[in-house]
Amino acid sequence: MNGFINFLYWVFVTFLLSGVFMSTADGYSSALMLSVATLPGVITAKFFIEDISFTKRLRGVFHMMCLAFAVLIIEYLCIILVDIYLINYMSEKNADLVFNPFFIWLIIIAFLSLEKLLESRIKSMTDIKKSKYIEFISDRKRISIEIESIVYIESCDDEVWIRTNTDTSYRTKRNISNWQMALDSRFIRIHRSYLVNKSHITKITPKKLYIGNKALDISRKYRENILRATL
Repeated sequence: MNGFINFLYWVFVTFLLSGVFMSTADGYSSALMLSVATLPGVITAKFFIEDISFTKRLRGVFHMMCLAFAVLIIEYLCIILVDIYLINYMSEKNADLVFNPFFIWLIIIAFLSLEKLLESRIKSMTDIKKSKYIEFISDRKRISIEIESIVYIESCDDEVWIRTNTDTSYRTKRNISNWQMALDSRFIRIHRSYLVNKSHITKITPKKLYIGNKALDISRKYRENILRATL
């Protein structure tokens, strides 16, 4: 999702969650603050969950459990701070619900699952209207090429190179993260330095991705995404 839609989503879900907390808080403003207090834990889970790999199952489960407990501690601290700021607005009965770990984990799972669902829906709608050409500036010239002709994009220090299937390469100052946002689901990030057109992939190993005879490194961070995207 782009930044603006992502922002609207988080605002909407925060207000929605405040309705859930109405039963535990004295007034809507208190419920809204309690809802906002859940955001640090959700953001922490969102930030770190992408780095968890299950290529080694036991290690992946261990890392997931560590993240779950870390998020729980963050949520507890934030709720306690909100409760202190609001001069102990929660009764003992209400606190039992708010501090229930399963309730907190359920909220976080709901947040992230709904976001993924919305993200997937937006991407599927966008893919229907896939662009055929893309324009960019290379060496002070405006270039227009077919997107399908791009084999991969390579980041080299301060420069980014567009490698095409015609053996022509274009140098550009646009960084690889901006290219990733500009291109659609036909492209997949495999490394901080590589963005690859999936249709040109000929072979994948645990550490390398091949385009013809050209081998590109796969970083551990993106390995799970590559496996899901190429199944």
